[in-house]
Amino acid sequence: MSPITINAQRLWDDLMTLARFTEPNTPGWTRRFPSTAYQQGRQWLQAQMEAEGLTTHIDAAGNLFGRREGRENLPPIHVGSHTDTVMGGGRFDGALGVLGAFEAVRTLREDNLSLRHPLVVADYISEEATDYAVACMGSLAMCTDHFRAEWLERTVGGVTLRQAIIDMGGQPDKLGQPLVRPGEIAASLELHIEQGPVLEARGVKLAAVSGIVGIHRALLELQGKANHAGATPMDLRHDALAAAARMISAIEEIARAHPGTVGTVGKLEVQPNQGNVIAGAVTMMAEMRSLNMQEVDGMWAEFMTIAQKVCAERGITVQIFNETRMDSVIPPQWLHELVGHVCQRLDPHAIITPSGAGHDTSYVGLIAPAAMIFVPSLDGRSHAPEEYTAPEDLARGVQALAETIVEVDKSS
Repeated sequence: MSPITINAQRLWDDLMTLARFTEPNTPGWTRRFPSTAYQQGRQWLQAQMEAEGLTTHIDAAGNLFGRREGRENLPPIHVGSHTDTVMGGGRFDGALGVLGAFEAVRTLREDNLSLRHPLVVADYISEEATDYAVACMGSLAMCTDHFRAEWLERTVGGVTLRQAIIDMGGQPDKLGQPLVRPGEIAASLELHIEQGPVLEARGVKLAAVSGIVGIHRALLELQGKANHAGATPMDLRHDALAAAARMISAIEEIARAHPGTVGTVGKLEVQPNQGNVIAGAVTMMAEMRSLNMQEVDGMWAEFMTIAQKVCAERGITVQIFNETRMDSVIPPQWLHELVGHVCQRLDPHAIITPSGAGHDTSYVGLIAPAAMIFVPSLDGRSHAPEEYTAPEDLARGVQALAETIVEVDKSS
């Protein structure tokens, strides 16, 4: 293989530039869909792609692509991730996958390495779970028929999801059927920070990801009856928060009973949210994750049974919105082995590890061979301002990504 030399400083500078696009008066580096900061960051990215000579395109879902043509008329290799963040997020989750892909494209050009396949840098829209309750929205809409028209009318901050997608350059009325079919992408690669402590604890710098957990997630709205906390006897209450509390405990208990799985309620809204008033309504986002989808489905069914029971006992109605089920994804053996060999070439101690987080690769992997590469996260931190990966580790990850691109181009 011809030498590939990553410009570590340029990569770092790009990451720090993107981090400047941050929502005002928010913690960390917050850039959520469909905020102005998120839109401005993507506009900057699109301009960088075009300055590099890539042909840019925004699809109906709002995904942003920059394409470099190959020598032959072949399906493209997709490389990328996302540039949105959670509230109070860091500078590397998702951003490394997009800007690392962009740096790999620049490096291949500078090193005069042409590819048989076209190469596409992808920035998938709205990977993080938002108040619209659709995670990995861009990759879901691109690769599946799971996108539901009724989601478009959900409103957050006075903005419907339909309008939010339009604001990002998408065409929401075209969603509902896959935008890309099997065979139209040769392979997909995603570089990501680990978002966990394993690599750092083992003293390794690279990992080939063995699989991505499946996720079942939904928004649940519990409707009870607000009333005076002092004047309403316990047996006459319809306390939505009491029902939610039992459901939250149930999720934890169910996950603890199934080692290797996790269950979480990370978002809760209570109305009227006053200390001396019985809660009349609660909105909660619940999810369960495992590599074993049978386990996920069984756990979710158990949770729903408990939810219906505890709500019925308290006279609470429960409605489910924006329910999504993301299958676990295992990379094909040939691609996983190829990624593993590249990682071990650059770090003899490189390991194989699963991903407990969901990624856009979870959906792209349904229609194309797909694999991921991890680099370490300091203290295992992510989804927080303290998220950090050393510049040399970032560059090594992009080196592995670029070399994998070249190997995939030869193999597929």
